Amino acid sequence: MIKQQATVIEVDDETIWLQAERQSTCSQCQVKQGCGTGMLAKHVGKRFSKIAVNKTVETTVGQVVTIAIPEQALLEGAVRMYLLPLALLLLFSIMARAGQLGEAIEIIAGLGGFAGGCIWVKHSLKNKKDDFQAKVVED
Repeated sequence: MIKQQATVIEVDDETIWLQAERQSTCSQCQVKQGCGTGMLAKHVGKRFSKIAVNKTVETTVGQVVTIAIPEQALLEGAVRMYLLPLALLLLFSIMARAGQLGEAIEIIAGLGGFAGGCIWVKHSLKNKKDDFQAKVVED
């Protein structure tokens, strides 16, 4: 499980709204002075994300809670979101090239594969929404 601390900012009947600080690995790196990413993170400042989770425990506004998401769900979501649309882009482009349909059709086929992959991911994630959602856990 990947865990992070978050602060409760709003509570209703079914949902807890949390605010979590976005974390980067820059704070743990040894090369802070010479890294462009680390310097940029220092100047941008702290950034926060607003997260909605299902209400499974009683909380109050201002309370700090621990949220968690399984590593498997995170990896599966990343593969679906990033690799599947790109794989379909390449596959459709290669199929159009094999058919010797011309460069314009190859580009259109690739973009169609990418768009189709994005639409498929959106619909497949809708059906598995609860599997990918963070949950408030007890320490």
